[in-house]
Amino acid sequence: MSMVPASDFKILPTAIVFVLLLVTPLGVAGQNVGLAIAIIGFLFWTFQGRHRKAEKFFAAGPISQFITLWALFTIPIAMATIRRGAIQDSARFVLGQVMAAAMVVGALRLRTAFMRRDVLLNTATLLIGFMGVIAASQMLIGWKLEGIKFADQIKRAQGFYSHPLTFAYVSLVFMPWGFARVMARPKQWQSWVIALGLALILTTTQSVTVLCVSALVVFFLMTRLLSKKHLVISTLLAVTAVATLINTPNPIQTKFQMVLSGQRGDHETPYPDDRMAFWHAHWEMIKDSPWLGHGTGLEAVDRRPYYEALGLGHLKRMYEAHNMYLQAAVEGGVIASLAVMAFLAWWFRIAKKNRATEEWFRLAMMCTPVAFALGGLTQNAIQDSEVRYSLMLLCGFSLWFKRNDDLST
Repeated sequence: MSMVPASDFKILPTAIVFVLLLVTPLGVAGQNVGLAIAIIGFLFWTFQGRHRKAEKFFAAGPISQFITLWALFTIPIAMATIRRGAIQDSARFVLGQVMAAAMVVGALRLRTAFMRRDVLLNTATLLIGFMGVIAASQMLIGWKLEGIKFADQIKRAQGFYSHPLTFAYVSLVFMPWGFARVMARPKQWQSWVIALGLALILTTTQSVTVLCVSALVVFFLMTRLLSKKHLVISTLLAVTAVATLINTPNPIQTKFQMVLSGQRGDHETPYPDDRMAFWHAHWEMIKDSPWLGHGTGLEAVDRRPYYEALGLGHLKRMYEAHNMYLQAAVEGGVIASLAVMAFLAWWFRIAKKNRATEEWFRLAMMCTPVAFALGGLTQNAIQDSEVRYSLMLLCGFSLWFKRNDDLST
């Protein structure tokens, strides 16, 4: 029985990406279901078509480089987890990393497909706009979704995720693309919906780190993409908006004042900021096992001895590192931490060398790993499953666009 050409399944590649986009705003369970459906569809499309041999595909430069870097992050953590005796945690971790990496690999396999880019752009636009409205409503009313029920929540946006910072870091991933697009294509309605939706999410999640990083990235993009006249006007508008936020009583102003003064309501340590205590404790954990790490799935009981050694045994919040490089080193040793840095540097280099797309898109993809690297200084960014999902999704498409001249829509 002869194979059916992939061209007979023109709708399938678009449907695969549509599913990946559609589940992005959901939590871990929803994203895993969507990713599983997409992988099944991808495998069906691949084996029905006449494609180049798998060994040639995986030997290609970007794919082999990505797989190597991701393996250097995954394998040490998995080995350390097994050494700790948590075999189920190790298996769950590896499966999660493989599924996340599948988006990057799959995107390059789909790049020659018959993709309906208008459908995907409009889908992304409506999703971001919708989540912007959700964020604004959560800020005004204070609600969240628990299962299928609505519950009261502090007036801080978290979307459909479990924590506002997850929502903030997901928006940080898409922020450079969204704001670069509105600067380069201001006449398209999608540009404004995307930019306004992301602006609402960024402000209402109230992450000081994400807001500061976003401000730096947006200003850089303005200097590269706007004319001198528009740069002056945009800068004046931005300064006016910031001054209004600072001088008008509002939750964002309150959050900045609390962070800058160090007088947070949950402050428990003698350090200027409790994150410094988290960093110190995790530094001690790294020194205890610098090469292989302690593995994933660590709980407060595993961190307690290190907090107690610092005289912090009274803490209610014996949290993770709140720094993705330290956290990676704690879980998988120095190699895992260096692999995270190398992956982001590799993505930046790939984007910088990409001359196939328009300048605004190239700059946006260069800014994405830089913004994520800076944001990861105060949060376990890449260890958050929902954030990692969004990062891998965008990374995959940044590589896909690399060899398609007109795919930066």
